[in-house]
Amino acid sequence: MTVLAVSDLTKRYRRGGKPFAAVEAVSFEIGQAQTLALAGPSGSGKSTIARLVLRLLEPDAGRIEFEGADFLALSGAALRARRAKLQMVFQDPLAAFNPRATVARVLDDPLRIHGIASHTERPHRIAALLERVGLDAGLAQRAIHEISGGQRQRVAIARAIATRPSLIVLDEAVSALDVSVRGRILELLLDLQSQERIAYLFISHDLGVIRAVAHRVVILDAGRIVESGDARAVIADPQSAIGKALVAATPRLNRNRP
Repeated sequence: MTVLAVSDLTKRYRRGGKPFAAVEAVSFEIGQAQTLALAGPSGSGKSTIARLVLRLLEPDAGRIEFEGADFLALSGAALRARRAKLQMVFQDPLAAFNPRATVARVLDDPLRIHGIASHTERPHRIAALLERVGLDAGLAQRAIHEISGGQRQRVAIARAIATRPSLIVLDEAVSALDVSVRGRILELLLDLQSQERIAYLFISHDLGVIRAVAHRVVILDAGRIVESGDARAVIADPQSAIGKALVAATPRLNRNRP
């Protein structure tokens, strides 16, 4: 089943009085329980695409179908209801959340906003969410700024899965973590995908991470797709100049791994 289908997505801005395309005619699909990675240098359009998919930005042209419906045609209550099924995990949860808010408050918000659980049920739901992402339920009363970066990212993932989404957009979600914590977060994401059948749009500049988690990869340059295909095949033998440059810039990548 196709969860997300993007067709000819385009976003233009003006720079120095002249128009330029941040994203130009980008098309891709993501199926249920699949991970599509967006890779490319800074300014290639990765994060702009993420924000367009989430409708944090509106495109100038193109079509976005989410779970078979025209996502761009939705507004008001219909858009809010559908957004419960499409969540995002940012690079820095400390910036995304109120750092003085408690973990319980961060997890309570989506449950309350989307009417997922009653006031009396929500503490139990919060404890279950924390346990689902490998955290102790007692962490609920801690402030976001008091817990570690790895714990904060697990809380961000718990918040994302609270609404039982079909798709999670992960924008450089592990790039700020140290290597050992990064590996555990990636294992958590893979486990959640297997258990919950969630699709991921995974944005990263790290081809080693992409090779570990993605089924397919789209390589971008200046807002355009320059290469796409099976993630391991593309990374093992990139055909585009940008793909080759990204592989060359990742010395720890083992391209011979089976």
